[in-house]
Amino acid sequence: MAHSSGVAWSVIEVSAAQTYPLRRELLRQDRTDLGLHMPDDDVPGAFHVAVQDAAGRVVGVASVMPARPEFPAEGPAWRIRQMAVSAAHQGTGIGTALFEAALARVRSRGGATLWAEARDSSLGFYLARGMSLVPDRQHSVSGVAYSDVVLAVGR
Repeated sequence: MAHSSGVAWSVIEVSAAQTYPLRRELLRQDRTDLGLHMPDDDVPGAFHVAVQDAAGRVVGVASVMPARPEFPAEGPAWRIRQMAVSAAHQGTGIGTALFEAALARVRSRGGATLWAEARDSSLGFYLARGMSLVPDRQHSVSGVAYSDVVLAVGR
């Protein structure tokens, strides 16, 4: 599929392990002491989406799993996390395609809420896709600021 960027790519479901290279490159590059496998990668119902370019390279990833947030939200709730797009492909619509693919899958599974602990540096992305900040749900880990965001999925 060719996109507005002129680059051909497709959204596919992948294993958690297939998300690890981008997780390392973009989300954990400064934390080599941390593993790449997340405890909720394998919870029942979890899925992982990726954007693959025409050469078969994974250039964007996101992981989604059923998870109740620590704030009031209608259930069933799903969490999107470990979302990353390679630096060379940022701004080309790949992040939006990942988000929309995740949202469509959550809807098809009867989800009512999609939420994330978003890096503050990425808040604009999530807010532009209809997510809202959750009041009083900000924190920092190893100097990286995060805020919870939420979207009523509408079934």
